[in-house]
Parts: sequence; C-alpha cells; structure tokens
Amino acid sequence: MDDLLIRVLTRLLRVHEELGERAFEEASHRALVSIALAVQIEADRRAGVSNGAPRASDVVSLPLASSRRHRALRPDLD
Repeated sequence: MDDLLIRVLTRLLRVHEELGERAFEEASHRALVSIALAVQIEADRRAGVSNGAPRASDVVSLPLASSRRHRALRPDLD
C-alpha cells in the first residue's frame, strides 16, 4: 500500500511541476473522484447491491494526449 500511495503522490507532484497548477488541480480532482468511485463500487459489492462491475456511468474520462496537443496549439482555448 505504501508504494502505491507514494507513486500516486509522486505522479501528482510531477504533473504540477511539468504542467502547472491547473493540470495539477484537475488531476487531483479526478483522482479523488476515482477513489470515491472505487469505494462506492466496493461498498455496493459488499452490500450485495451490485456485482462489482463498473456501470457505464462510472467511467471517468481522462483527457487524451491529442486534446492536450490541440489545446497547446490553441492558447485561446485555455
């Protein structure tokens, strides 16, 4: 568990260093949403409410490299 936690924190710090505050805030928020989703799925599974499989609405979309590239070429989109 400690190794995984360190990897997540290191990744977030690296995002902050390389991409700035806005990307860090977005990545941090999405990480928290993903954690909450995993907790909800496990709680549902333990309660017998679901089979543990994520629903289509549970998908957390992440920005694609191509969309970031497009945004970098168009500073007016920020």
